[in-house]
Amino acid sequence: MHFNREYQIAAMMASAAMFTLAGYEFIRSSSTVLFKAAYGADNLPLVMAAMPVVVFLGVALYGWILSRLGPRRTLLVTSLGSGFFILACYLALQTGSKLVTPVLFLFKEFYIVLLIEQYWSYINSSVKPETSKRINGPITGIAGIGAAIGGTLVGFSAESFGTETMVLFAAVALLPAALVSNITYVRYGEPEQPPPSERHGTLGLSLFRENPTLASLLAIVLASQVVAAVLDFKFQSLLSVEFAGNTDEETAFQGRFWGTLNTSVLVLQFLVAPLLLSFVGLRLVHLMMPLIHLSAITWALLDPSVLSVGLAFFLFKAFDYSIFRAAKEVLYVPLGFDERYRVKEVIDVFGYRTGKGGSSVLIVLLQRAGVAMNNYYLAVAFAMVLVWLALVFPLTANRTSRSGEQS
Repeated sequence: MHFNREYQIAAMMASAAMFTLAGYEFIRSSSTVLFKAAYGADNLPLVMAAMPVVVFLGVALYGWILSRLGPRRTLLVTSLGSGFFILACYLALQTGSKLVTPVLFLFKEFYIVLLIEQYWSYINSSVKPETSKRINGPITGIAGIGAAIGGTLVGFSAESFGTETMVLFAAVALLPAALVSNITYVRYGEPEQPPPSERHGTLGLSLFRENPTLASLLAIVLASQVVAAVLDFKFQSLLSVEFAGNTDEETAFQGRFWGTLNTSVLVLQFLVAPLLLSFVGLRLVHLMMPLIHLSAITWALLDPSVLSVGLAFFLFKAFDYSIFRAAKEVLYVPLGFDERYRVKEVIDVFGYRTGKGGSSVLIVLLQRAGVAMNNYYLAVAFAMVLVWLALVFPLTANRTSRSGEQS
């Protein structure tokens, strides 16, 4: 019975994530293209520079809501609130407003990680470590089906319906996601919370001093997201040249890119991740990620093109969505409520987006100083992957050679 309960919770939350990620694919490509059409690809680092402030305020608000409403109602409020906010942006786009494009761009970067991490917080609170090694890959796979479908639909429909309409579809997709996740909480109950006197504050920041694994994980997330940011900037700049003046065609191409990526990654999620986590040491699994990225980025450095940079970006996202995600979540399962619901949001929401936003601040400053940063994006990516590689050792210092086993 307990075994079935774990799998049922995982399946239902993964289904909620499937709807959310399907909707995200509609807003991911469209918001990026709309912003570039309004302000140009060179200003992507400028808008991303605002991300740390946006995310910090958003995570702080989340922690405040969590303390007052609990995890179930917090997820419901943030899900429906995100849907209504995206709908408002769509209506603003219909008026011809360009000012809403950076708002939409920033919000899509924030809301998706906020909701996805809440799904994982509940899953990690409801399963055992051994169970998590078997199901984390399939969980990402079920969610990834939504991403694959969403990206494919964007590729087929963007030119017919228009880029702005894709934003509306993203808002609609959050309705079934909110319904399924709320039903899961109602059916299986909320995790036990510590009394107010034993909580570690709104964000649980003191826990980083108490648990070195959390600090190492935050550092890896920051480094990896710098890689994601600079690869994305390089890829987007190349695409802007390739599709100059053809907005809907570029949206369709990006939809096909993400659809192909999300379809391919299902193999990693359903087959490769469960096998690796069950039979390969956790340290080795974590080491594989930066080593693969070093190889791909090396080719891009030697021969920069849409193909080589696109492949490096493709591989980063593919592994980030599958094996790295599954291996990372194993680390949270044995931890307490504040680590899973508060610190996790700091690491996987604030950390993820600050890595991209913080690097964007530096890029903007260097651009203003006359440095042609587009020429150095790949070198920055290579350097940060080396940092990531070094951080794997303190991250897994308390693990034995077998995946998920405590030393």
